[in-house]
Amino acid sequence: MNDTKAAPQVSVITVSFNAMAVLPDTLASLRAQRGVSYEWVVVDGASKDGSAEWCAAQSPDAFVSEPDRGIYDAMNKAVGLARGEWLYFLNAGDRLADECTLADLVAAARPGDGVVYGDVVYFGDNGERRKRFDWVTPGNLVYGDLCHQALLARRRFFTEVGAFDLAYRYNADFDWLLKVVATGTGMRYVPRDVAYFHDAGAHVAAAEKSEAERDCVRAHHCSPRWRWLLGHGALRVRLKLRKLLGKA
Repeated sequence: MNDTKAAPQVSVITVSFNAMAVLPDTLASLRAQRGVSYEWVVVDGASKDGSAEWCAAQSPDAFVSEPDRGIYDAMNKAVGLARGEWLYFLNAGDRLADECTLADLVAAARPGDGVVYGDVVYFGDNGERRKRFDWVTPGNLVYGDLCHQALLARRRFFTEVGAFDLAYRYNADFDWLLKVVATGTGMRYVPRDVAYFHDAGAHVAAAEKSEAERDCVRAHHCSPRWRWLLGHGALRVRLKLRKLLGKA
Protein backbone atom coordinates (compact mmCIF):
# COMPACT_ATOMS: atom_id res chain seq x y z
CA MET A 1 0.00 0.00 0.00
CA ASN A 2 2.99 2.32 0.43
CA ASP A 3 5.78 3.02 -2.01
CA THR A 4 8.30 3.89 0.69
CA LYS A 5 10.25 1.35 2.74
CA ALA A 6 10.07 3.60 5.79
CA ALA A 7 7.79 2.44 8.61
CA PRO A 8 4.29 3.85 8.09
CA GLN A 9 2.47 6.01 10.61
CA VAL A 10 -0.38 3.52 10.94
CA SER A 11 -0.64 -0.24 10.57
CA VAL A 12 -4.23 -1.03 9.63
CA ILE A 13 -5.02 -4.60 10.62
CA THR A 14 -7.82 -6.67 9.12
CA VAL A 15 -8.63 -10.11 10.49
CA SER A 16 -11.08 -12.10 8.43
CA PHE A 17 -12.76 -15.46 8.03
CA ASN A 18 -15.13 -16.32 5.17
CA ALA A 19 -16.01 -12.64 4.71
CA MET A 20 -15.92 -12.23 0.95
CA ALA A 21 -19.29 -10.45 0.95
CA VAL A 22 -18.05 -7.52 3.05
CA LEU A 23 -14.29 -7.25 2.48
CA PRO A 24 -14.45 -5.04 -0.66
CA ASP A 25 -16.25 -2.24 1.23
CA THR A 26 -13.78 -2.51 4.11
CA LEU A 27 -10.79 -2.19 1.80
CA ALA A 28 -12.40 0.62 -0.23
CA SER A 29 -12.71 2.71 2.94
CA LEU A 30 -9.01 2.15 3.65
CA ARG A 31 -7.85 2.96 0.14
CA ALA A 32 -9.77 6.24 0.32
CA GLN A 33 -7.57 7.51 3.18
CA ARG A 34 -5.60 10.69 2.51
CA GLY A 35 -2.84 12.58 4.32
CA VAL A 36 -1.38 9.63 6.22
CA SER A 37 1.07 6.82 5.47
CA TYR A 38 -0.30 3.40 6.27
CA GLU A 39 0.19 -0.28 5.64
CA TRP A 40 -2.44 -3.00 5.39
CA VAL A 41 -1.86 -6.17 7.40
CA VAL A 42 -4.27 -9.07 6.76
CA VAL A 43 -4.61 -12.23 8.81
CA ASP A 44 -7.12 -14.69 7.40
CA GLY A 45 -8.34 -17.73 9.29
CA ALA A 46 -7.99 -20.17 6.36
CA SER A 47 -11.19 -19.04 4.65
CA LYS A 48 -12.97 -21.35 2.21
CA ASP A 49 -15.11 -18.76 0.37
CA GLY A 50 -12.41 -17.29 -1.87
CA SER A 51 -11.76 -14.32 0.42
CA ALA A 52 -8.23 -15.42 1.29
CA GLU A 53 -7.30 -15.50 -2.38
CA TRP A 54 -9.05 -12.18 -2.95
CA CYS A 55 -7.13 -10.50 -0.11
CA ALA A 56 -3.81 -11.85 -1.37
CA ALA A 57 -4.58 -10.45 -4.83
CA GLN A 58 -5.05 -6.96 -3.35
CA SER A 59 -1.31 -6.81 -2.48
CA PRO A 60 -1.48 -6.21 1.28
CA ASP A 61 1.81 -5.28 2.93
CA ALA A 62 1.63 -8.44 5.04
CA PHE A 63 -0.64 -11.43 4.61
CA VAL A 64 -1.19 -14.71 6.43
CA SER A 65 -3.89 -17.32 5.88
CA GLU A 66 -3.93 -20.19 8.35
CA PRO A 67 -6.14 -21.66 11.09
CA ASP A 68 -6.20 -19.75 14.36
CA ARG A 69 -7.66 -19.96 17.84
CA GLY A 70 -10.11 -17.11 17.39
CA ILE A 71 -10.18 -13.41 16.60
CA TYR A 72 -7.69 -12.35 19.27
CA ASP A 73 -5.18 -14.99 18.23
CA ALA A 74 -5.45 -13.61 14.69
CA MET A 75 -5.06 -10.06 15.96
CA ASN A 76 -1.95 -11.03 17.93
CA LYS A 77 -0.45 -12.56 14.78
CA ALA A 78 -1.16 -9.35 12.90
CA VAL A 79 0.49 -7.20 15.58
CA GLY A 80 3.64 -9.28 15.13
CA LEU A 81 3.68 -8.36 11.44
CA ALA A 82 2.90 -4.66 11.88
CA ARG A 83 5.55 -1.93 11.51
CA GLY A 84 3.58 1.27 12.13
CA GLU A 85 3.85 3.55 15.14
CA TRP A 86 0.09 3.31 15.56
CA LEU A 87 -2.21 0.31 15.20
CA TYR A 88 -5.80 0.35 14.02
CA PHE A 89 -8.01 -2.74 13.80
CA LEU A 90 -10.34 -2.51 10.80
CA ASN A 91 -11.92 -5.92 10.70
CA ALA A 92 -13.92 -7.46 7.86
CA GLY A 93 -17.26 -5.70 7.50
CA ASP A 94 -16.20 -2.48 9.23
CA ARG A 95 -15.46 0.79 7.41
CA LEU A 96 -13.53 3.94 8.24
CA ALA A 97 -15.86 6.91 8.56
CA ASP A 98 -14.37 9.10 5.81
CA GLU A 99 -11.16 9.76 3.87
CA CYS A 100 -9.57 11.88 6.62
CA THR A 101 -10.19 9.54 9.55
CA LEU A 102 -6.68 8.20 10.10
CA ALA A 103 -4.98 11.50 9.32
CA ASP A 104 -7.18 13.37 11.81
CA LEU A 105 -6.48 10.90 14.61
CA VAL A 106 -2.72 10.92 14.02
CA ALA A 107 -2.66 14.72 13.84
CA ALA A 108 -4.53 15.00 17.14
CA ALA A 109 -2.06 12.82 19.06
CA ARG A 110 0.47 14.37 21.40
CA PRO A 111 3.80 12.77 22.42
CA GLY A 112 2.39 11.58 25.73
CA ASP A 113 -0.70 9.99 24.24
CA GLY A 114 -0.86 6.23 23.94
CA VAL A 115 -4.47 6.09 22.78
CA VAL A 116 -6.43 8.43 20.49
CA TYR A 117 -10.13 7.75 20.09
CA GLY A 118 -13.42 9.05 18.73
CA ASP A 119 -16.95 7.77 18.13
CA VAL A 120 -18.39 4.84 16.19
CA VAL A 121 -21.58 4.33 14.21
CA TYR A 122 -23.17 0.91 14.58
CA PHE A 123 -25.06 -0.32 11.53
CA GLY A 124 -27.07 -3.39 10.63
CA ASP A 125 -30.60 -4.62 10.11
CA ASN A 126 -31.96 -2.03 12.55
CA GLY A 127 -30.38 0.96 10.81
CA GLU A 128 -27.65 3.14 12.29
CA ARG A 129 -26.94 4.48 15.78
CA ARG A 130 -24.00 6.53 16.94
CA LYS A 131 -22.15 5.71 20.13
CA ARG A 132 -20.17 8.59 21.56
CA PHE A 133 -17.17 8.06 23.79
CA ASP A 134 -16.49 11.66 24.85
CA TRP A 135 -17.27 10.64 28.43
CA VAL A 136 -14.42 8.10 28.60
CA THR A 137 -11.45 8.96 30.83
CA PRO A 138 -8.61 6.85 32.24
CA GLY A 139 -10.41 6.97 35.59
CA ASN A 140 -13.81 5.70 34.47
CA LEU A 141 -12.95 3.36 31.58
CA VAL A 142 -13.12 0.28 33.81
CA TYR A 143 -16.75 1.12 34.63
CA GLY A 144 -17.75 1.49 30.98
CA ASP A 145 -16.22 0.43 27.69
CA LEU A 146 -14.45 1.67 24.57
CA CYS A 147 -14.96 -0.07 21.23
CA HIS A 148 -11.60 -0.92 19.65
CA GLN A 149 -12.90 0.32 16.27
CA ALA A 150 -12.98 3.78 17.85
CA LEU A 151 -9.27 4.06 18.61
CA LEU A 152 -5.66 4.14 17.54
CA ALA A 153 -3.11 2.69 19.97
CA ARG A 154 0.67 2.93 19.90
CA ARG A 155 2.21 -0.36 18.85
CA ARG A 156 4.86 -0.25 21.56
CA PHE A 157 2.28 -1.11 24.21
CA PHE A 158 2.06 -4.64 22.85
CA THR A 159 5.62 -4.98 24.09
CA GLU A 160 5.09 -3.08 27.33
CA VAL A 161 1.89 -4.78 28.53
CA GLY A 162 1.85 -7.87 26.32
CA ALA A 163 -0.48 -9.33 23.71
CA PHE A 164 -4.23 -9.90 23.87
CA ASP A 165 -5.01 -12.50 26.56
CA LEU A 166 -6.60 -15.49 24.81
CA ALA A 167 -8.29 -16.51 28.07
CA TYR A 168 -10.92 -13.93 27.14
CA ARG A 169 -13.06 -14.90 24.15
CA TYR A 170 -14.96 -11.62 23.74
CA ASN A 171 -13.15 -8.96 25.75
CA ALA A 172 -9.41 -9.43 25.38
CA ASP A 173 -9.25 -5.99 23.73
CA PHE A 174 -10.94 -4.36 26.74
CA ASP A 175 -8.59 -6.16 29.14
CA TRP A 176 -5.60 -5.05 27.06
CA LEU A 177 -6.79 -1.44 26.97
CA LEU A 178 -7.19 -1.35 30.75
CA LYS A 179 -3.60 -2.59 31.07
CA VAL A 180 -2.45 0.22 28.77
CA VAL A 181 -4.36 2.85 30.76
CA ALA A 182 -2.80 1.53 33.96
CA THR A 183 0.63 2.57 32.64
CA GLY A 184 -0.44 6.20 32.98
CA THR A 185 -0.33 6.98 29.27
CA GLY A 186 -2.47 9.80 27.92
CA MET A 187 -5.84 9.23 26.25
CA ARG A 188 -7.07 11.86 23.79
CA TYR A 189 -10.63 12.14 22.53
CA VAL A 190 -11.23 13.50 19.03
CA PRO A 191 -14.82 14.67 18.39
CA ARG A 192 -15.46 12.80 15.15
CA ASP A 193 -16.80 9.50 13.84
CA VAL A 194 -14.01 6.97 13.37
CA ALA A 195 -15.72 3.89 11.99
CA TYR A 196 -18.90 2.22 10.88
CA PHE A 197 -19.07 -0.96 12.92
CA HIS A 198 -21.31 -3.84 11.85
CA ASP A 199 -23.42 -4.92 14.82
CA ALA A 200 -23.59 -8.60 13.80
CA GLY A 201 -20.28 -9.56 15.39
CA ALA A 202 -19.61 -12.09 18.14
CA HIS A 203 -20.12 -9.52 20.90
CA VAL A 204 -23.70 -8.96 19.76
CA ALA A 205 -24.51 -12.55 18.82
CA ALA A 206 -23.45 -13.68 22.30
CA ALA A 207 -24.33 -10.50 24.18
CA GLU A 208 -25.04 -12.12 27.56
CA LYS A 209 -21.83 -14.17 27.54
CA SER A 210 -19.85 -11.15 26.39
CA GLU A 211 -21.19 -8.92 29.16
CA ALA A 212 -20.62 -11.58 31.81
CA GLU A 213 -17.02 -11.93 30.67
CA ARG A 214 -16.63 -8.16 30.62
CA ASP A 215 -17.68 -8.04 34.26
CA CYS A 216 -14.92 -10.56 34.98
CA VAL A 217 -12.42 -8.26 33.29
CA ARG A 218 -13.67 -5.32 35.31
CA ALA A 219 -13.43 -7.29 38.56
CA HIS A 220 -9.84 -8.20 37.70
CA HIS A 221 -8.88 -4.57 37.17
CA CYS A 222 -11.03 -2.94 39.85
CA SER A 223 -11.23 -4.30 43.37
CA PRO A 224 -12.69 -4.51 45.94
CA ARG A 225 -16.12 -5.15 44.39
CA TRP A 226 -17.80 -2.27 46.23
CA ARG A 227 -15.49 0.15 44.45
CA TRP A 228 -16.58 -1.17 41.05
CA LEU A 229 -20.27 -1.13 42.02
CA LEU A 230 -20.02 2.46 43.23
CA GLY A 231 -18.12 3.66 40.17
CA HIS A 232 -20.33 1.77 37.72
CA GLY A 233 -23.48 3.12 39.37
CA ALA A 234 -22.21 6.69 39.24
CA LEU A 235 -21.33 6.33 35.57
CA ARG A 236 -24.78 4.95 34.71
CA VAL A 237 -26.41 7.93 36.39
CA ARG A 238 -24.15 10.31 34.50
CA LEU A 239 -24.91 8.70 31.15
CA LYS A 240 -28.66 8.70 31.82
CA LEU A 241 -28.49 12.41 32.62
CA ARG A 242 -26.64 12.98 29.33
CA LYS A 243 -29.43 11.16 27.50
CA LEU A 244 -32.09 13.27 29.19
CA LEU A 245 -30.19 16.36 28.08
CA GLY A 246 -30.29 15.14 24.49
CA LYS A 247 -26.72 13.87 24.16
CA ALA A 248 -26.11 10.55 22.40
